[in-house]
Amino acid sequence: MEANFEIEIWPDSKKLKKILLSITLITIVAWMSCLIGKIYWNDYVETVITLQGKTKYVGWPVKFYYYGMLIGIAGIISFAFILLTKDNKHPVLALNKNGLYINQQLIKQTMVEWANIKHIELKNEEKSKTIEIYFHDPNKIIETQSNAKRPFLKENLKDNKPLLCSDKYVKGNLGLFYEKSKQMIKP
Repeated sequence: MEANFEIEIWPDSKKLKKILLSITLITIVAWMSCLIGKIYWNDYVETVITLQGKTKYVGWPVKFYYYGMLIGIAGIISFAFILLTKDNKHPVLALNKNGLYINQQLIKQTMVEWANIKHIELKNEEKSKTIEIYFHDPNKIIETQSNAKRPFLKENLKDNKPLLCSDKYVKGNLGLFYEKSKQMIKP
């Protein structure tokens, strides 16, 4: 990785901490719901036989227990995924005369030459901006990543789908990044 970048877009640590805190609180509430369902299980749950002859549990603790467990497990997985994929030591996007540095959406610390970038678009939405990066040959990028990431990247970039970077969770000037990128792309 070349350290001399002209423009860099970095992850916003404060926003990521807020997301992790939110996930933590939701997970705690979900597990508490599961515990409440388990505590009141014997008092408010009935076993019924359905028309197909199967036994089924009914009552509000059943919903508290199972929904709490599902949301609690999803919260733990989401928390772990965010911790494993965040990288505060390197920029999310950066550029220099050699190419575009990408460190997001499972593409880790990869320098993409300008010749492999088809075009870049800037989308202005109501409250945010998004950069869309289109590649001539996404397979060149996919091949540089680990075997575990390749199937996901193939799915994300198939049919010439762009790589997206929104300003919701990053710090930096996406407008300036876009303008400089447009100048560097060779037609």
